[in-house]
Amino acid sequence: MDTTIINNEEEQQQLIPMSSVLQEKNVNEDTIIIICETNNNNEKQTSPNIKQQTFVLRLYSDYKNFLTSLKLPPLSDSTLRIIFLIFIALIGLTSFTVALIVGSSIVQFKQQCPLYASFKFQIFTTSESNWTTKIIPLSERFSSQSTCDFCTFYNVFTFIYCIMTGFFFILFNGDQQIVATNDQCLIIPWFPISIILGIFSLVNASILTNGFLKFCSTITSNDSRVTSCTQLNQLIFEQYPNVSSFFSYMLLAIIASWVQLSFFICIITVLTIRLGSSFDWRNNNTNEKNKKSSDVTMQSIEQI
Repeated sequence: MDTTIINNEEEQQQLIPMSSVLQEKNVNEDTIIIICETNNNNEKQTSPNIKQQTFVLRLYSDYKNFLTSLKLPPLSDSTLRIIFLIFIALIGLTSFTVALIVGSSIVQFKQQCPLYASFKFQIFTTSESNWTTKIIPLSERFSSQSTCDFCTFYNVFTFIYCIMTGFFFILFNGDQQIVATNDQCLIIPWFPISIILGIFSLVNASILTNGFLKFCSTITSNDSRVTSCTQLNQLIFEQYPNVSSFFSYMLLAIIASWVQLSFFICIITVLTIRLGSSFDWRNNNTNEKNKKSSDVTMQSIEQI
């Protein structure tokens, strides 16, 4: 009897520490699960940041690879520079033309913007060449002055931009005859400026086209005798006697504005090609420097 009691007591003593061990295991498993959950949460929080950084780096590397993959056409870098300056001169000519026409039209309509204008008029006297018309004052509605101001001052700024571009790109020429610096350093700041001005050129051409079409539709819808916009040259406004050949001048301004946009696309293309070639130019310079340094070290070793 004594032996059985002793054995039972020993078994109970052995069972008690096993339960405590199980509790400790459960506690350790809970802590491990909590640590894993916190690590997963940290990974989830940091993963978007890492993805954004990798996305930006991929965009930069792809853009750099695109620029470096652009190979020069059969034209040399000096020829591309001359083509770029020719396009700049043509943009300056078109911007001066548009600014002059829009500014003179404001003066002819007594400091009022004729774009998007709407009014009703009456034709009093007619002849084979000219029609005298009178605008009804209560129906006269001109657009905001800022519309014509944008078209005028944008083209004035573009004309100044063309002068500065021609000055700096001739001064920092590739032959280094005037200044001992290559014009490659000017391509990077001029590239975004040209893109911004190209976007404004699209806005300028759209405003001139839509504004003049609105003015033309007002004329053709008021009187059945006026059937096309070309007859605007025959109209003489009694309130605005200085207006003459309005259709011809506005048509010239619209054509010049769209041609200006095409020239901006051309100079952006030339700058992109030259910007891509500048990376190769820098790599070639670094390789030449490395070759010279290696040759110097080899000569020094041979002398020793």
